[in-house]
Amino acid sequence: MKLPLIFSIRYVFSKKKTNAINIISAITALAFAVGAAAMIIVLSALNGFEITITGLFTAFDPSLKIEVLKGKTFTIDSVKYEQLNKIEGVNNIAKVLEDNAMVKYGESQEIAIIKGVSANYNKVTQIDCTLVEGSFLLGNSDIAGGVFGYELASKLGLSINNTGGFVTIYVPKKGEFENLNPEQNLTIDRVLPTGTFFVQEEIDSRYLLVSLAFARSLFGYNNELSAIEVAVQPGYKISNIKKEIAGILGPKFSIKDQYQQKESIYKIFKSEKLATFAILSFILLIAAFNMAGALTMLIIEKEKDISILKSMGATHRTIKQVFISSGLIISLIGSIIGLMIGLIVCWLQIKYGLLGIENSVVEAYPMALQAMDFIMILAISILIGLITAWIPTRKI
Repeated sequence: MKLPLIFSIRYVFSKKKTNAINIISAITALAFAVGAAAMIIVLSALNGFEITITGLFTAFDPSLKIEVLKGKTFTIDSVKYEQLNKIEGVNNIAKVLEDNAMVKYGESQEIAIIKGVSANYNKVTQIDCTLVEGSFLLGNSDIAGGVFGYELASKLGLSINNTGGFVTIYVPKKGEFENLNPEQNLTIDRVLPTGTFFVQEEIDSRYLLVSLAFARSLFGYNNELSAIEVAVQPGYKISNIKKEIAGILGPKFSIKDQYQQKESIYKIFKSEKLATFAILSFILLIAAFNMAGALTMLIIEKEKDISILKSMGATHRTIKQVFISSGLIISLIGSIIGLMIGLIVCWLQIKYGLLGIENSVVEAYPMALQAMDFIMILAISILIGLITAWIPTRKI
């Protein structure tokens, strides 16, 4: 063990002549402990919310989504479609056609996104897991069924149990408009609500799922699609399958994974976590300046020791290292204690759900512990300890 470390350990743990130094050192360690505990608890809560919300997104979003780069719709020949199905690792492929329309139920009306999907859509996504009421039924050739977003259903005042409650859909016809009779400019059709799903407000308040055939009839399309959604089997690398699809379809198409489909949402989570970490680190830095006072008093108290060390041949740098190491030890002890406290609190919340949430998809505040958070908190604590310990040693 190096000499500066031996002296610094002795200085930290030995009883000082001036009791105030012991008190200030203890307060500093406590400040680091509270700061580290707060950081790990808050960051773990943000991790929990991120996993919960993105988990809901992934239930609605496919592994890969294929769209055309230019235009709104496209057609794909049967040969290429079969090639996509034959790619190793592709579990299922759903055809999608979506556009805007006005929906009306009773006196209530809303603008919605009508998403027409093929019959195997529930095998490409986990839409069944998001159902709140009813079932994923899209009807047949006689009666069209519709699965509504929970918020959209609430705005319209829908009742899934009311089997006679059809929802009317209005879509502008393509081509020239008839000025004398405005209704002739609209395609009007009806769907029977069969279920409601809950994913996230942005989706729940806008989407209505219907069959692909009904959507094509409603919007006046034949074989056109707005997207192809692909489910990838577990264990296969999505990036490799993405490259294979790009090779088949060519440069006219964009292929997005789940991160790219909700890129802005993921970026918001990352920026929130970074901002929270920065704010808590700044608070920890302010609290840690107590250590500068404690070390200043310790340096004054140990003037004789410094003189003796110099007479024995200790360099100016060695003496500085003694007191800087003392500051690092205080910050490290406080941080480790804080991380242990934070770990226990997070574990209790994960295990027993001590702090609940009312009217939410989760019963208690979600928490998720990540090793990188512990490493980052420990690193920033050491850095702050180094900075605040260096300040009073400049004039030794």
